[in-house]
Amino acid sequence: MTFEEEKELRQKITDTILPLAVNMTEDQIRGIIQAVEKDNKDLQQGFGAMLFEQIMVQKYNRLRRSI
Repeated sequence: MTFEEEKELRQKITDTILPLAVNMTEDQIRGIIQAVEKDNKDLQQGFGAMLFEQIMVQKYNRLRRSI
């Protein structure tokens, strides 16, 4: 993944996923990602783990800034 692609992915997570994930537990987020991976066999191996990691980092960074 190029730097530009990573930057775009982070922005998409911030704009679309994070507003929902901020009110969800880690287990809920992980469950949704696993369901999507199960239904989309063409996703690259490890994509779900990377996505979960990015969501959690952004979620906790946002929560920390709001304190």
